Amino acid sequence: MKLTISTIAFVSLITLLGGAVNAIPPQNTPLQPTTTNETTEKIDLVLLVKAITGFLQSDRYLTESELKFKVGGQGVNADINLKTKTIVQSDQKFRSEIATVGTTGEIKPLTVIVSDGKQVWIHRPDLKQYTVTTYQKFDKSGDGIFMSISSSAFLNIPAKERKQIANSNLSDKNVLSYLISAIDGVIKGNQATVDTNSFYVYHYKDAKEGFTFSAFVQPDNANLKQVQLVGKSEGLDILLTEKILNRIANPNVTPQTFTFSPPRGTKKVKSLSITPF
Repeated sequence: MKLTISTIAFVSLITLLGGAVNAIPPQNTPLQPTTTNETTEKIDLVLLVKAITGFLQSDRYLTESELKFKVGGQGVNADINLKTKTIVQSDQKFRSEIATVGTTGEIKPLTVIVSDGKQVWIHRPDLKQYTVTTYQKFDKSGDGIFMSISSSAFLNIPAKERKQIANSNLSDKNVLSYLISAIDGVIKGNQATVDTNSFYVYHYKDAKEGFTFSAFVQPDNANLKQVQLVGKSEGLDILLTEKILNRIANPNVTPQTFTFSPPRGTKKVKSLSITPF
């Protein structure tokens, strides 16, 4: 299954909201976003400023996440659970390890994706195959969403812009102006309680493509706890939830981190699916 979403840039506006992570919000129905009753003007902009600047302090992060996909429609009804470990660097370099999680909790290593900023290698050890593409083609495909929404979003923020935002003195007024000028839609916010824990939830619905993005932020430290995407892709109803288990700034990297050498016996192919679905 290939999730061709052309709105990854919009995801970055929501995932500019924080650091380390842990909670899953309650859902009334499987494919419905969390409802809100706040307007853009009434959202907590002070928390938003803290979260944005905190998210962009480092030029690289190691993120460990759980991703849950629910896909329905056109005779399809599937639940896909992935576990990912991804290092991203602001010059479009990354290394991601993706594993599937079975119904009984068993973890099966599946895919390694590596980018040196110009080319991307996709390696499936289970198939003993790999493929090579350009970063631009990989980014356009939308497949980066399988690594994690937050990591993909970080890669879409230019290094110069990241530094400007991280080092500037944002105010609640100019951050609102920045968001309004950058998006085509409305940002809403509301308080939510998950397992007795309080969160502030930011919601954004893309007016053109109809996807709704939600971000759960911890009010006391401006940490992002979870990201959710709800909408349709290629006629299918999609619900994607990312639960960030850990996010570490300035992880150790080596010259080999963002390069790939195919293991002996691995065959190069023209194309390769990141998941077996």
